[in-house]
Amino acid sequence: MKTSRSKEKDIFARRPVLELRASVNRLDIAAEADVAGLEPFIDATIAAAMMIAHADGDADAAERRRIISLFRANPVLQRFSAEDVAREIAAHSQAFERDHQSAFSHARAQIVITDLTSEQFGALMQVCVSVLEADGVRHPAEELALEQISLLRPWGYR
Repeated sequence: MKTSRSKEKDIFARRPVLELRASVNRLDIAAEADVAGLEPFIDATIAAAMMIAHADGDADAAERRRIISLFRANPVLQRFSAEDVAREIAAHSQAFERDHQSAFSHARAQIVITDLTSEQFGALMQVCVSVLEADGVRHPAEELALEQISLLRPWGYR
């Protein structure tokens, strides 16, 4: 009777597991987990920025470019590609074109359901102010939208 198994046919051989472990970059996995953890924050930030951009009617190109440039400039936000940010902006723009009030309510709900830290909410507000100033005109409707967003702050935010 044979007591050892062939390593070639053994599904429990350790060699494939060791090879897999050697090929996995733990830093890449950690970075991907960090990015995945930021997705709700990014979605809420884009929703808030689009509320500002669409408050006075239509979002102009300067406001959309400003949102993308803010994501490229911020070390935390730049982990997301410009294409991902543009895709999310386009989805919000289409929603605002179909039904402004419903899109505004949906964006507001997206901010509320996201469990933002005080720091994240502060970053969200900075993006909103920058979008408000993007076209050089501080429209009263944009100011009102900024005020409404500020009222959505998490408990403990100062």
